[in-house]
Amino acid sequence: MKTIFPDECSRFINCAETIDICRVFPLSVTEKYQSGSIYEAQNCILIRHKNNFTFISGKPDDDELKEIHELILTENLKLMCNDRSLSQKLADMGGVELIPRDIYRYAAKTPPDIHIPEGFCLRNIDSELFDSITGTVAPSLYWDSFEQFSKYGTGVCIMHGNEAASWAFSSAVSRDEADIGIETSKAYQQRGLAYTAAAAVIREILPYRQPTWSCQRSNLGSARTAEKLGFVKYSECLLIRRNCL
Repeated sequence: MKTIFPDECSRFINCAETIDICRVFPLSVTEKYQSGSIYEAQNCILIRHKNNFTFISGKPDDDELKEIHELILTENLKLMCNDRSLSQKLADMGGVELIPRDIYRYAAKTPPDIHIPEGFCLRNIDSELFDSITGTVAPSLYWDSFEQFSKYGTGVCIMHGNEAASWAFSSAVSRDEADIGIETSKAYQQRGLAYTAAAAVIREILPYRQPTWSCQRSNLGSARTAEKLGFVKYSECLLIRRNCL
């Protein structure tokens, strides 16, 4: 597969628009809001977001599928796919696992109400928080720098004193949509803080873009939070990644 230079990404916008799951991620790369990689083959295009979520446009032949499998194993590529046959072929090659994910869109017309629990406060994600927030869903995993994030994205953090308790932010943006990433520190879970943080971000996003959400099917807490906020499941896919075992 041929790797495309970043300044050529915009010529693949039409390919990104043909992708029918989590389209905001491939569009964020082709529309140059966020960084990523594009791989071009004769029969397909791969569009890979900075966080390694990768999407396919077209139908790879057997040789191209082997190249995709190798990228999953060697470069931590995480393929999001709703083609069961293609997914099974990759699984049969070995060394990968298939993880079901559910995909949501915001169905309400207005943003949710926000209630900040006593003892906590809401703080916009500034340069200090951008650099200091760590976890599996952190702004720095999706954005190259705070400058890029502050220009195109948005995010809030619920603080307990000087400690980041829960945060939500736009993990991917396109012209029309913004995906929301959330995480809560282990010490502050089960208090509804993720709902409050996400609601605050929706209020920032909604006038300009449609909020979206996706999560692993096994993440029941995320699914419940999405539905409580007003998201409705509209699709599903498989995340194909290197087997961690």
